[in-house]
This record gives sequence, structure tokens and C-alpha cells, in this order.
Amino acid sequence: MIEKQIELIKRQISKLDDDDFDINAWKSSTTVILGRIFGETYPGIKEINKIQYKSGGIATTNASSFWNNLESCIKQGKDILEACITELEIFGLPEKKQNEQSGININLTQNQNQSVNINLLVSALEDELTVSQFREVNDLMKTDEPKSEKKRKIIDKIKSFGNDVASNILANILTNPNIWG
Repeated sequence: MIEKQIELIKRQISKLDDDDFDINAWKSSTTVILGRIFGETYPGIKEINKIQYKSGGIATTNASSFWNNLESCIKQGKDILEACITELEIFGLPEKKQNEQSGININLTQNQNQSVNINLLVSALEDELTVSQFREVNDLMKTDEPKSEKKRKIIDKIKSFGNDVASNILANILTNPNIWG
């Protein structure tokens, strides 16, 4: 598996010698590759981003002089990537770190949604039932009976309150703006 990563890095090294070499494009593609291999916080990425191409020139009436640091940039790039290859050969691939915080956020969101949904249901029951009817349904919900038996008793109880009560509770839930976000 490490061979593929090393081959990818060697390709980036060979691009440094291309005739149409573009340092900014090379830096971008190299940071993407190193991020994929080592992770986005890998120090080598920061070092690649520190490579700065500079050029300038002086023109006089008799002569002109032009300079740039491209050779220095290429050497820095090669040195950094060769160090990456050495690191892979000696230490192997880095272990991927799990982001534990995201799992906690998901559970927290689910818990909040569940409590909102329960509050909507309780609110709908309170709006459509009298206090004594609500207590009767609430007492049935708190029993330790099997779910199927509890469900049957709650349905029978709500039916005993009148024909329109169940449909009014459902309409109350469906028309609540909080349920649709």
C-alpha cells in the first residue's frame, strides 16, 4: 500500500523538472496529495506552502539583468518530498484519527429532535383533551404492559372520548409549524 503513496510523491518530484513547470499549480497539487496521504495538518504541507517564488530585474541603458529563485524553490520542493518518502519508508502510513466530536454532535441533535417531537405530541394531546382525559391517557402510557397491549388500550381510550378526538389530535400535530421546521 505504501508503494502507491511513494509513487505519487515521486511523480510530484518529477514534475519539478518539467519544461512547462508552474510552481503554483505544483504547490496546489502537492498539498492535496500530502493531505490525502498524511492528513490535512501534516507539517510538510505548511512547508510546501512556505515556498515563495520571487523574481526581479534591473535594466540600464547598457545592459539588463534578470534574476529569480526558481532553482531554490525546486530544491526546497525536492527536499520536502524526499523527506516525506523517507518518513513513509521508515514509519509507514500514519493512523487515521477519528473525529469523536462529530458523533457527539449527531447524538445531541437527535436527542434535541426527539424531545421536540415528544413536546409536540404532548402539546397536541393537551390541546384536544380535557385535563381528566389527558390524565387517563398519560396513566396508560406509563404502564409496564407490552407495547402492543398498551397501544390497543390507548386507542380504545381515545375512541371512548368521541369520534372527532383522534382526528383533531392528528390535525393539531400536522398543522403545528414546528413539525415542519
